Amino acid sequence: MGAIARPRTAGDIDTVEWIRDLADLDRIEAAWRALEARVTHRSHVSTFDFLATWYRHYAGDYGGAPLVGCAWTGSDLVGVAPLTLRRGSLGRMPVTRVDFAPNDSIAGEFLVRDDRPDVVATLFRSLAQQAKFDVVCLNGFDPASELLPTLQAAARQCRFATELEDHAFALVDLRRGYDTYWAALEGDTRRKLNHRARKIQALGATVEGVLPVHDLETANAMTARMIAITEASHKLQGQRLAPHHREFLAEVVRRFALRGMLSLPILTIGGRDAAFILGVVERGCFYDVTLSYDESFAKLGPGMYLMQETLKQFAEAGIHTVVSHGAHEYKRAWSTVFVPQKRIFLFQPRPRAAATRLVRFGLQPMWGRLRQQPA
Repeated sequence: MGAIARPRTAGDIDTVEWIRDLADLDRIEAAWRALEARVTHRSHVSTFDFLATWYRHYAGDYGGAPLVGCAWTGSDLVGVAPLTLRRGSLGRMPVTRVDFAPNDSIAGEFLVRDDRPDVVATLFRSLAQQAKFDVVCLNGFDPASELLPTLQAAARQCRFATELEDHAFALVDLRRGYDTYWAALEGDTRRKLNHRARKIQALGATVEGVLPVHDLETANAMTARMIAITEASHKLQGQRLAPHHREFLAEVVRRFALRGMLSLPILTIGGRDAAFILGVVERGCFYDVTLSYDESFAKLGPGMYLMQETLKQFAEAGIHTVVSHGAHEYKRAWSTVFVPQKRIFLFQPRPRAAATRLVRFGLQPMWGRLRQQPA
C-alpha cells in the first residue's frame, strides 16, 4: 500500500538547508535581513551583519566549521540556526561539539519568527540527521520562553539526553531615567563611584561616541583608537592585536555605523584614551560587544566611570535598557539586575556522549561537593 500524503498546512517547513560554505551566506543575505526585521525577541547576536562578520574572520582556524541552518517555507526564510561544528572538550572529555556562533562568547541565539517556536524543533531534528557530533551546547535561553521546552521535546523525540545549567546576563533599567537608576544603587556603591569620578574629572576627562555614530570616517578613526586601547590593556600588554581580531572589530564598526546603530563610547583622561565600550543600539536597547581599558589607568577605574557617563547620555537620549552578556561579579556595581538564563546541553544517544554527560554533570559536581566538605 502506498504512503498517504499528509495535507500541507499553512506555515509548513518545505526545506531545511545547512550552509557550510561561507560564500553561500551572500545568497541568503536579503532573506536573513527580512527575517531579522520581523523578529522582536532577538539581539544583535543573530543579525546578519554581526554573524556574517564573525564567520568571515573566525570560522575555520579560530572558531570551528560554519554550520548555518536555514528553514524555508517556500521562498520565505522563517528560521536560522547560526552554529559551528568543531573538535573541543566538555568536562575535559574530547568531543565533537555544536555551538552557537560566536562560539567564544556566552551569548548566542536562534533567529526564528516570534510566532514560530516550532521552527527550532525542525532545525534540531534536521541537525541530528545531517551532522556528526557528540553534543550540542547552546547558551542564552529565557527560562520562560517557548523555545526551551520546544527544543527539549524535540531532543526527547530524537532520544537525546539533555542537561540544563543556570546562566545570567547583566541588565540596566533606565526606563525611569538616570536619577531613578542611580538612587537604586547601594549607598556604598554610589560613594565609591562619586569618589572615582572626582579623581578622574580632576585630571581632565571627556567622553565621546556614546550616541549612535553614522559617519564612516568618524567610525574608522574611533576603531583605531579602540584597538590602541585594547593593545594597552592587561590582556595584551602592548602586543599587537592579531589581524583577525582587528579585522573583525573594524568590520563590525563599519557595518553598524552604516545602519546608524553603532555606539562606541571612548573615555579620554588628561588627553589620552583610557577606556572604551563597543556596542550596538537598536529599539531603545544597547547591547555590549566588547570593552577594555588602558592598563596604565587601572588604579582610577576608568571602565566604571565610563559606564556611568554612558548611562547618563543613554537615559537622556531615550535608550532605556542596557544588556551586558555575562554575569561577571564586577557588573553588580552598576547593573539593576542579573537576568536568569539557561544553557542547554544535548547529548547524542551514543557511548562517548553518555560518558561525557556522566563526567560533566555527575562526577565533576560530586567531586566539587566533596572538596567543599570540611575534613
